[in-house]
Amino acid sequence: MSTSLSKAIAISAIGWQKMLSESCSLEKALEVCLAGQPNEMKGVVQSLLYTTVRHRAKVELLLGKLVKKPPQENTKALLYIALALLLEGKEKAFTVVNQAVDAAKMNAETAWSSGFINAVLRNFLRSRSQLTTGFKTNLSAQFNAPGWWISKVRKAYPNQWRGILSTQNKQPPLTVRVNRSQISVSDFLLKLEQNGLTGKQVGPWAVVIEPACPVNKIPGFFEGLCSIQDAGSQLVTELLTLKEGDRVLDACAAPGGKSAQLLETFKLDLTAMEIDPKRAPRIKDTLSRLNLNAKIVVGDASDESCVEKLGDFDAIVLDAPCTASGIVRRHPDIVWSRRPEDVALLAQRQRKILETLWKRLPSGKDLLYIVCSVFPEEGPEQIKCFLEKHPEAHLKGTPLAPDGVLRLLPTEQEADKNLPTNHDGFFYALLTKRG
Repeated sequence: MSTSLSKAIAISAIGWQKMLSESCSLEKALEVCLAGQPNEMKGVVQSLLYTTVRHRAKVELLLGKLVKKPPQENTKALLYIALALLLEGKEKAFTVVNQAVDAAKMNAETAWSSGFINAVLRNFLRSRSQLTTGFKTNLSAQFNAPGWWISKVRKAYPNQWRGILSTQNKQPPLTVRVNRSQISVSDFLLKLEQNGLTGKQVGPWAVVIEPACPVNKIPGFFEGLCSIQDAGSQLVTELLTLKEGDRVLDACAAPGGKSAQLLETFKLDLTAMEIDPKRAPRIKDTLSRLNLNAKIVVGDASDESCVEKLGDFDAIVLDAPCTASGIVRRHPDIVWSRRPEDVALLAQRQRKILETLWKRLPSGKDLLYIVCSVFPEEGPEQIKCFLEKHPEAHLKGTPLAPDGVLRLLPTEQEADKNLPTNHDGFFYALLTKRG
């Protein structure tokens, strides 16, 4: 690494300690520990933290064997980072040990523990095969998830749970959505080739770029030729039929990917709604880069008085807040930050938003319900309950989803020719209101 690994380990340990002590997200931890750091440090620290998250369960097992008495939190954080690096195996072992020791010496609060860290890491290297034997029989270590999460996925998908969990513990591909209003997929693939990159079409407008690279290396990104978006998330315009001039509400819209896709495909009067005032500006940023326009509203989609002010719509897209259990490979910290009770709490919020938005949909119009979750409570069970309560609500079939419902499980395998491949987990339901 061109950047000092010891310094990167020290910075990463600050973020990791915050994640453990405050249960904050990986994104928030990166924001905190990278504040004021030079750009060349950001990529290294991000890589270190993602590596540590992906090896968290294994490291916890190792620490239980290597350390008799839990060290103070800042020392433990350094051990987490270093052990994860050793398990990853991309850096030479002696380099990792030396740099972790140097990282401890950089901080007066951890300098005393440099010898302790050196001893623990060298002990691991001496007894590695013995210490890691239990990984093969420990499900948490195999799939890097807490027991309750594994049990929940296993119960929901008794024949597919291993594949789902295995896929979610791998690094995701770099997938983009080609801007159909600016360039065809074939021309975009040619553009990639001309710039020394390889592209593979994995959906109607989805392309995986290899090798993965920063956005400033993607040809045409800043000119609006494409956007970063998982292939499984790009099916809004394949499921929803719209016409020019339709009033469309994209509820829970940040960061604006689905709003952008709708506007790239149809000439619409679109309102993008977002509850978080800090995230709402990201919608504007997304649309501005693509030279698109929409009405952006900061508000709660579950608040009837707030939504009522917007009037009725010809179509509503509800990408509901959820556990995000379908996008773990992109956000590996999710399995550790969620609690078992979160599933029911989020399902309750989804239900409230769905009820509120349904009132703003005239007869004959459609609502597309979406969650990036694999848990049944947030997908099929949610829609089943809604249909039982609302006799005027019906599932609307489309060529892509004949029964009006589409469930995508995380996969790297080739899927049906009409569906995207190599995608995260999503659930779609197209509801229509009849008089």
